[in-house]
Amino acid sequence: MIENRPKHLTAQDGYNRFPSEPFSVAFENLPPLLRACLAPVGGVQPITGAMFRAAGTILRDKPSEGEIEMFRAAGTQFQMISMVASIAHLKRNGGPPHAVPYALTLLPASKRGKVDPCSIDYIANVIGGRADSDDSCYTGFDPFCGDWGMYGSLSLFTQTGYNGHLDELGIVVGRYYIPLQYDAADVVETPLGFDNPRLEEKYAKHRGRLLYTPFKKVEARPLWGLDSPIELFLFQELLRRGHEPEPQVLFTTDGKCHASLYHLWKDIEFRHMPQTVTVSDFYFPKQKLAVFCDSNAFHRSPKAQAKDQAIDEKLKAAGYRSVRIQGRSIVKNLKQAADLVEDSL
Repeated sequence: MIENRPKHLTAQDGYNRFPSEPFSVAFENLPPLLRACLAPVGGVQPITGAMFRAAGTILRDKPSEGEIEMFRAAGTQFQMISMVASIAHLKRNGGPPHAVPYALTLLPASKRGKVDPCSIDYIANVIGGRADSDDSCYTGFDPFCGDWGMYGSLSLFTQTGYNGHLDELGIVVGRYYIPLQYDAADVVETPLGFDNPRLEEKYAKHRGRLLYTPFKKVEARPLWGLDSPIELFLFQELLRRGHEPEPQVLFTTDGKCHASLYHLWKDIEFRHMPQTVTVSDFYFPKQKLAVFCDSNAFHRSPKAQAKDQAIDEKLKAAGYRSVRIQGRSIVKNLKQAADLVEDSL
């Protein structure tokens, strides 16, 4: 459950109200690189050379007879993974509302508190069927800690007047199936289009670990999005004012920036890569403005402040501007914090 919401937000008429009408998820708000990373994810993943050879044709989400026979003969078990979008705000421009996501999270199918595996025959029967097209969702879903309340049909919750918070709604926007065993050396990946081959290699490796590592227990695995509730509150206020910054952007000293998959910056391979500077909490591409939400716990000491100043100077040298907002000020005076961002645009 997301707590300590700023009064400035809760006082707004209709703030965070669960939708009572159909809406669509505004995937155009996701960074292009992230959309490119996730577009091929469906059916059995990751795709391998063995799957191509068994199919003998173009691979589709629904496994071919050749793939079914291959996995059946091997006795392969799979985990069904749901890709869950958390919603920050509903945009209304005269037509049906569009939901702006603030996080994407992976959740494994479970039964009685344990990860529930499935067979290739189950996958072949489900994909393309009624169960596969259901508008499933989680209510009371907190992507920051992975807790949720109920799982069911979004249409049903909407029609029955469910009164939970909008930002605690987790919409299932995709499903795929991970085999518990596969040959990592045989995995076939689509190029992501980086100018720097080494950066592409590291990014693809990190993406693979996030998407294709089987779950050992029932837990949420953050894939992309905001790191904390204070970032969410600032994001909601900026969206309310008509601004749509990109969350979680990785910067390099050559002037490039890319969408950052979750914990990318904490990956040892990235931290020691040449040209890597930092990841901003938000980024305004047109104004080339990076926004940081600095928690008091990690940014108060003189050493931390000196590090932040060095990062700001590197960003400036690469052609970017930056503004830092104290996390405490977001909770205590959100309006003032958002004003500071607006004044920097």
